[in-house]
Amino acid sequence: MRLSTMFLSLIVFFMISNPFTIAHAYLDPGSGSMLLQLLLGGVTGVVVIFKLYWQRVKGFFNRNDSVGPIPPKTD
Repeated sequence: MRLSTMFLSLIVFFMISNPFTIAHAYLDPGSGSMLLQLLLGGVTGVVVIFKLYWQRVKGFFNRNDSVGPIPPKTD
C-alpha cells in the first residue's frame, strides 16, 4: 500500500471513530482582522509577482536585435 493511501486511510479511520461533537469556539474581532490581513497580503503578493514576471515576459518579446536602420547604398 502506498504511503499516501495509508495516510488517507488513517485520517478517515480517526474521523469515523471519533464522534463529532459541537465545537464551542470563539472568534474575536482580532481573529477576523488577522484572516483579512492574511487574505489581502496574499492577494497583494500575487499581484506583485505577476507584475514583475509580466515585465520580464513583455521585455523578452520586445527585444530589438537589430543594430539600427540599414544605411542607404551610395554608388
